[in-house]
Amino acid sequence: MTSSEKIGPKNLLTQRNRSPFEKWLTYLGLPLAIIVFTLFYTMPTPVGVTIQGKVAAAVFFLALILWVSEAIPVYVTALVAIVLLAITGAWDETSILGVFGYDVIWLMIAAFIITSGMEKTGLAKRLALFMITKFGKTAKMALLLMIIVNFIITFVVPSTTARAAIMLPLALALAEAYGAIPGKSNFGRLLMIQELQANNISTTGILTATAPQIMAVGFLKDLGGVNVSWGQWLLASMPIAFVTMIVSYFIGLLLYPPEVSTPRGQGIEEMGAELKNMGRLNREEWKALGIFVLTVFLWATGPYHVKMFGFNISLVMVAILAATLMYLTGLLNWIETQIPWDLMIFSCGAYAVGMALEKSGIASWALDRIFGVANLSQLPFILVFAAVIFISSFSHMVFTSKTVRTAILIPTIIQLAKVTGYNPLALALPAAFTIADSITLPPNCKPNLIFYSTGQFTVTNQLFYGIIVLIVKCALMCLAALTWFRWIGLY
Repeated sequence: MTSSEKIGPKNLLTQRNRSPFEKWLTYLGLPLAIIVFTLFYTMPTPVGVTIQGKVAAAVFFLALILWVSEAIPVYVTALVAIVLLAITGAWDETSILGVFGYDVIWLMIAAFIITSGMEKTGLAKRLALFMITKFGKTAKMALLLMIIVNFIITFVVPSTTARAAIMLPLALALAEAYGAIPGKSNFGRLLMIQELQANNISTTGILTATAPQIMAVGFLKDLGGVNVSWGQWLLASMPIAFVTMIVSYFIGLLLYPPEVSTPRGQGIEEMGAELKNMGRLNREEWKALGIFVLTVFLWATGPYHVKMFGFNISLVMVAILAATLMYLTGLLNWIETQIPWDLMIFSCGAYAVGMALEKSGIASWALDRIFGVANLSQLPFILVFAAVIFISSFSHMVFTSKTVRTAILIPTIIQLAKVTGYNPLALALPAAFTIADSITLPPNCKPNLIFYSTGQFTVTNQLFYGIIVLIVKCALMCLAALTWFRWIGLY
């Protein structure tokens, strides 16, 4: 493998093999984005919308079209969006530039430092070789294994971003073992997209896996007058989450059939021999393993830090601490650190656009109009349920923050349930099961950005695959509304 084909976090400008459809998107993306931006910018400001909201929407759709079409590099689009937000007054310059200080940016930087240390010491390679030789002897089994591992660690690591940071070095090592060249390998495409999907969807099965889900349960208690326990959430949502990922696994095999069936070279025997030749863990690997275990421990015990230590260590500070230890222990130096700075710029632009939408109020206004136009109170329950689930499932494409999504969606849906005469549990709780389903675009959430940085898939790949999976989950939710939810006495 040549240096230009190196697998791992990489420059997002790297050329990929594009399909005819993607090539057409590349040609049409820029003129279409300009036309859409102009139409939004010059249109009369709707009643209830501020000028800032209107221009924020204009910048959002321009950026969205350019990111999906990749007519220009994604980090250039991010810079364009940042400039447009400032000069159009969609958001103030201080806030825009302050996005670079957001925790997600620092968390990604720290995650790449940790990954670099694990790769350099060989620990990531050893773990990948062990997993493959024991459980992932074929490409399909390896993909399924990574999905299952994601679901298992959801119980002990209550953070999608922390789990992404844990799984990234393993996924990179697995891609290396199967010779997955970024932008050219269907195996690499499936591995990374399914990882981000499993990361997000597994979260929906456990109440405590992300804070906004706990917030949703609080709204149900305070506004809807109903209590939801940890066990009720698990029983109702986990089967749907798991079935969704299994169906997604098979959908992925149809969309992007892996070009390899076994690890490159002489296969499992060669990899087993390579693992044996590595011998016991050396000193550097023990150091890296110690840092890795400490990091996972601190992430997993986050809610108990005050009782354990007398103070709290945030998710981001744990990651930065681990990155610092990589340098202090001599495992890594700055030259050896692989940080995709183009991804950092892309992330800043994406977050700035999303925050501008939320701060301007245009997103909330659009949601109110959607529910109003639908006139859901006149429809049968299953149609009301389907509309609510569809809207809540795809709301992440507008609201980049799970917390903001929860704060806007759940109270609105509880009120809708009261107006239509339905039990709030019948509508608001299932909607809460979609809060973490942010799988369609890289800017939707932090794990998406982390796995997108590998260069193994395009924005179009993720969007197409993600939309199909969300439609499948919506269908499963509707089926559950008529069967499973009633059988378990949810409402």
